[in-house]
Amino acid sequence: MNKYFTAILVMMISMLGAVAYAAPGEYWEISSKMEIPGMPFAMPATTTKVCIAKGGESDPRKTSGDKNCQMSDIKTVGNKVSWKARCDHNGEIMTGIGEQTATSNSYAGKMQLSGKSGGRDVDMNMAFNGKRIGGACDSEEMLAKAKAQMCDTSGYDSTSAWIMSADHIFTNCADQRKKLCDIVRKDVSKDVQTYAMLLQHDQQSKNASIAKECKLDMAATTKTICKGLNGNNYQQLSAYCPAEAKVYREERRRKACEGRSYTGKTSAESFQLCMGGVKDVVDDSKPSEADVSHESGKFSANNPANDKPSANNPADEKPSANNPANNMLEGIKKLKGMFGF
Repeated sequence: MNKYFTAILVMMISMLGAVAYAAPGEYWEISSKMEIPGMPFAMPATTTKVCIAKGGESDPRKTSGDKNCQMSDIKTVGNKVSWKARCDHNGEIMTGIGEQTATSNSYAGKMQLSGKSGGRDVDMNMAFNGKRIGGACDSEEMLAKAKAQMCDTSGYDSTSAWIMSADHIFTNCADQRKKLCDIVRKDVSKDVQTYAMLLQHDQQSKNASIAKECKLDMAATTKTICKGLNGNNYQQLSAYCPAEAKVYREERRRKACEGRSYTGKTSAESFQLCMGGVKDVVDDSKPSEADVSHESGKFSANNPANDKPSANNPADEKPSANNPANNMLEGIKKLKGMFGF
């Protein structure tokens, strides 16, 4: 979702931002309102003070601060201008039409854009107006300030935030690349979530690979992170650490075969692990599927009400001597006694 809104922010700046011309300009106040059908909430209206080159308020090519947005088929009839636009941001294409009407001290217009952003189909309707507020300015300086604001990472409070914005940083914020790489490099071999997010990003991104851009040794990183595979992170790491996951499963099975105490609850769980092994193991502190089934009242040793002999079933009064599971468990006990394990 972060990437989705970042792309829209870039699009807004490109269409209504400061001018990329080293020319004397004047300050204008631009207000805009954007609607995106299907969004769960309305986008708030924005008002921005920008620098527009003198005479540029009626030319859409001079009110776009982004070289990746191209205007075409520009037509002027009286004080009304219409155009077509095509914007390409990191391979995400948006196209649309726009029009505006200008006077000497103001202008108003609207745009319709459609395409993909963050892998999603997006339609955007934008209405905007501007008024001259005066005062000399340098349009190139204003563009630099707008770019600096777009690349402000002071609000990034986690490594995850950096990874989610990696494509934007690599493309638009060269001065933040080193910081991104340093932060990811510091955490990726120690934090399972960071490691998993990095791999997910690099597998899904159509643009930059964090591992390649930051020159990370992923073989060594994987080797290090896999050493910490345990019941708490098994689900996240098992796919990336198959050898360690296999050792972990075998260790769980071995411990189950050695046994603990032979209460009804423990022996059933141990029997299941010992004879069949496990594919998806959870932490010991969490209830297993066997625990849940026992606690729901099937045959739990901790639920006397469910284990109470039935008056209508004399066989419930004591374990059946012909029960295969009981016979096998008794056999395991005898083997443990004979061989001392």
